[in-house]
Amino acid sequence: MKVSLASTSEYTVKAAESIADLNPNAADVLIASVITAMVTELGVCSPTSAGLLTYHDGNKNTQHTIDGYFVSPANFVNGSTEKQKISMTYGGYVETYAGANTFAIPGIYKILDFLHNNYSSLPIKILLEYPIKVTKDGFKLTQPTKDYFEHSLVPLYMWHEESSNLLKPIKEDLHNGKVILEKLSNTLEYLGNNDFNCFYSGDIANEILKTIKDEGGHATSSDFDNYKLINDSKFEYSYKDLNITGHNGPSIGGLMVLRYLDIFNNNHEDITKELIDTYIYRKDNLEFFGNRKDKISNDIKKITSSPSTVQVSTSDTDNNHFSITFSSGYGSGVVCKNTGMYFNNSLGELELNPQGFLGETKGERLISNMSPLIIKTTDGMSTIGSPGADRISSSLAQVINNFTINHDWKKSIDKPRYHVNMDGSIRAEPGINNISDNITVTEPNDMYFGGVCVTGIGAKLYTHGDKRRGDATWIN
Repeated sequence: MKVSLASTSEYTVKAAESIADLNPNAADVLIASVITAMVTELGVCSPTSAGLLTYHDGNKNTQHTIDGYFVSPANFVNGSTEKQKISMTYGGYVETYAGANTFAIPGIYKILDFLHNNYSSLPIKILLEYPIKVTKDGFKLTQPTKDYFEHSLVPLYMWHEESSNLLKPIKEDLHNGKVILEKLSNTLEYLGNNDFNCFYSGDIANEILKTIKDEGGHATSSDFDNYKLINDSKFEYSYKDLNITGHNGPSIGGLMVLRYLDIFNNNHEDITKELIDTYIYRKDNLEFFGNRKDKISNDIKKITSSPSTVQVSTSDTDNNHFSITFSSGYGSGVVCKNTGMYFNNSLGELELNPQGFLGETKGERLISNMSPLIIKTTDGMSTIGSPGADRISSSLAQVINNFTINHDWKKSIDKPRYHVNMDGSIRAEPGINNISDNITVTEPNDMYFGGVCVTGIGAKLYTHGDKRRGDATWIN
């Protein structure tokens, strides 16, 4: 069997190569790649990530979605709401919160457990051999992590004693320092000898919850026990000669992709105003807690009738295709001493918590911009997805729209991109002209515009990465 991989994490290629002689399928490569990215893309994601998966089942010829995004703890512990605000120069200027009280319950291991039980062909122990080895032997930082740590290493990751000790080599030499995560290697080995659900109960969960309690966080064993995936909350949408499947909510990312595509398709006279209005609509109507799923579903029906994240996509010659986007926020700076797992800070991401830090989020699924998609083209099936925060939707929409014109994924990914912010300011790569006078022109292939990854099968298996982030591709 042949398998293709596209990713924003360069170590995922080595993970895929490590099992290449065992005849892996697309699910095997995805699982090995996701775990590898979570342990090597420090800051960009972490072993306590959450994500969204969209996939095509080649045997059943059906498309599906799985929402494994962050869920807030059911209750916030009295006296544990101390705010530790961090500011950094990333993206110009960013404020976020650090500490164990920003930890939300992640769903990534529920997703991986589902994939392994239903689609994988190799034992977990085999799939984790490479990430176990690389964490034990040590690794140098990838370029996206270096770029991020230029801004975040000291304010966000060096205040915590355990983290400071682990990351001392890269504080001394960001470009050549080697990170060794021996405790994390042992934890992965434990998972490999058992199953992914061990994250939510038993020794791993107990150690994580102990750290959370000792350091003023809120998650409990009940929160871990009660975490549930959301299956097949999906939309199917026809755009020109493409059939697109994505998440119908509570993630807002899929709806935003469709709204952007609708704008591009209708050739508005003032496209900048339309894009600003779409951004404002999102802020005013979609960024809330409560029954977001029904609201998004209804909005998608109306259309049909009229980035810190990582992306991994895999496809195989049995016509199975998987697209997953996952994240751990900016990172909380906290590492669990006995598991070696860095904690997410999703409760502390200000832009994804409209009620404010530790507002009325109890038990809610947090807001996500992620939008992994499966696209049926005229000659086969494709996966597509991207990291990039609020640029995920605009980047995907531009690439998809480009593809309907040139029917070439590589050219569509490489074409210059732009993004319109709510205040009307525009960032654009060289080559974007005549949109507005209020444009900041970036360098070519700026990581600000995400990293669109595509795999699929037509006349043959293919894979396309993005020079903006990693450009990691592989076919066995």
